[in-house]
Amino acid sequence: MDEKPQSVRSGGGGGGPHVAADLDDPTPGKQHMIPVWFFVGIILLIYGVIILAEGIYEFSSPPPTVLSNLHPALWWGALLIILGAVQLFVHMPKKS
Repeated sequence: MDEKPQSVRSGGGGGGPHVAADLDDPTPGKQHMIPVWFFVGIILLIYGVIILAEGIYEFSSPPPTVLSNLHPALWWGALLIILGAVQLFVHMPKKS
């Protein structure tokens, strides 16, 4: 038996059918990319919910800080939820 180099034995250029990537796509031209700002909105919304929940929890056990009476976690949580909702609304992927 003849010894062949590894590149020839592993299908290095022969035999099988070759299909172009764009020909194999069942719906060409109907793809769209989701903008990164949509995912930023999701992250802002999730962080806002977590921080708001922490702010609600701090009512029962306030932290020993100087300005804890202003409840910044409530304000920042609410602000992040609003900003995240706006980002999601503005950058929502369109249905075609």
